[in-house]
Amino acid sequence: MAAFSRIPVVAQIGRDLSLSSVGVGALASMFAVGRVVTDIPAGRLSDRVKPGLMMAIAGSLVMVGSALLAIAHRPLVAFVGVFIAGAGSAWTLTTSMAYFARAPKARRGKSLSYMAAALLTGQAVGPAVGGVLAGIFDWRWSLVLASALAGMTAIPFLRWRGPTREAVGGDEEVGDDRATPLVLAVLYLLPAVQFSIGAAIIQTIIPLLADGPLGIPVGIVGIALGLGAVGRFAGAMLAGQVSDRFGRRPALLPGLAVQIVGLSMLMVSESTWAWWATILLVSLGSVTVNVGTTILADLSGGALGHRLGVFRLTGDSAFVVAPLLAGWLYARSGQAIATIPSVALTGFVLVAAFLWLPETHR
Repeated sequence: MAAFSRIPVVAQIGRDLSLSSVGVGALASMFAVGRVVTDIPAGRLSDRVKPGLMMAIAGSLVMVGSALLAIAHRPLVAFVGVFIAGAGSAWTLTTSMAYFARAPKARRGKSLSYMAAALLTGQAVGPAVGGVLAGIFDWRWSLVLASALAGMTAIPFLRWRGPTREAVGGDEEVGDDRATPLVLAVLYLLPAVQFSIGAAIIQTIIPLLADGPLGIPVGIVGIALGLGAVGRFAGAMLAGQVSDRFGRRPALLPGLAVQIVGLSMLMVSESTWAWWATILLVSLGSVTVNVGTTILADLSGGALGHRLGVFRLTGDSAFVVAPLLAGWLYARSGQAIATIPSVALTGFVLVAAFLWLPETHR
C-alpha cells in the first residue's frame, strides 16, 4: 500500500515540481532504479537472513522514501525519495517471493499466488486511498500516510523470526536439468513483461491520459487503479488454483494473451472506455511474476535465492527503461505509438513461453 500510493498522483507531482511528461516517466524509472540496485543483494540474502529482519529493513526504507517524497519541493529530493522507496519495494518482494517459494511443490503455485494476492491487496488500497486523499486534500498527504504505515510494519517484523524451512514443509528437492540457458532466459523475461506494462502503461500513460485529453479527476484515477488491482488479485488467485491443479503453462499463457488484448484497446481507441478496459484487462492478466516464480522454484529445487536476483533484475531493468520510453513516445506521437513496445514485448514472450517453457507441475 505504501509503495504504490504515489501512482495516481504522479501527474500532480510532476506539475508541482515542473516536470515534463518525460520527467514524470523518469520519476517512475527512478523507483525502478532503486529496485535494480537492490535485487541482487536482496536475492543473495533472502536464503540466509531471517525474514523478519529482511522485512523490517524493507518497511524502514519505504517509510524514509515516502517521507522524502512528501516533503519534496525540488525534483532532486523527489527523485531520491522515490529511489529509496523503490529499494524498499524490491527488498519486500524478493524476501517474500523466496519465503513463499519454500512451500512443497504440490502447493507452491497457491503459496506464491496467495503472496501475490496479499501484495495486490495493498496495491488496490494504496492507489485508491492515495488518489482520494489527493483529491480531497493534497498529494503530499497521501505520501505522509504511506510513510507512517510503512514505518509501522517494521516494529512487529523486528520481533518475528519466521519458521524454519522444515516447519513450513519445504521439499528437499534437487535442481531440474531442464533449467537450460534458453529456458532460464525465457523465465527471466516474464517479469520484464509485467513490470514494463506496470511502469509504462499503468504508472505513466494512464495517469497522463487522465490528467490530459481525457480529463479524468485524480480521485477517479485512484479508484480505477484500485479496481485494476482487484483484477490482479482475482487473476492471481485463479492462476494459483490452475497452476497447482492443471499445470504452470495453463496458468501463464492465457494471462499473457489477456494482457495483449488489453494493450490493444489502448492502441486502437482514445476513448474513456478503452482507458478503463486497458486497466482492467492488463491487471487481470498480470500473473507472469507469480507463475514465473513458481516455475523457477520448481526448476531450482524450491530454494531460488541464487536465481531470484537475476529474475527480478530483468524485470526491474524494464521498469527503468519502459516509463522513459513511454513518456518520450507519448510526448512525440501519442498513446498508440507509446503502447507499441509493451505489445511487442508481451507478444514475443508469449510465443517464446509457448515454444520453450517446460511444464514443471507435478
